[in-house]
Amino acid sequence: MDGYLKFVKSVANEQNKVFIMDTGEGDDFADPVTGWYMEDISGWLIEPSKENLLIQAINQGTPYSTFKDNYVFAKWYNSDDGENKVKFVRY
Repeated sequence: MDGYLKFVKSVANEQNKVFIMDTGEGDDFADPVTGWYMEDISGWLIEPSKENLLIQAINQGTPYSTFKDNYVFAKWYNSDDGENKVKFVRY
């Protein structure tokens, strides 16, 4: 797992959630400080107790219907002091 995805997962963990990535969504940035290739990514932000159920739904091809209310975009941004940040946004 690359450093940026680990970072996104750690932000989810701070919210007592698990983030399971679906796909990249653009807004690409190669951070020269961390060496991370960053982009907005979509996926599911779920309770840790539902992780196995989501994985089963993915394997069965049903995650978009079964976990549609948990689908989010992890959007990166830089704070005023230049730190990499991520916010989870539902559309």
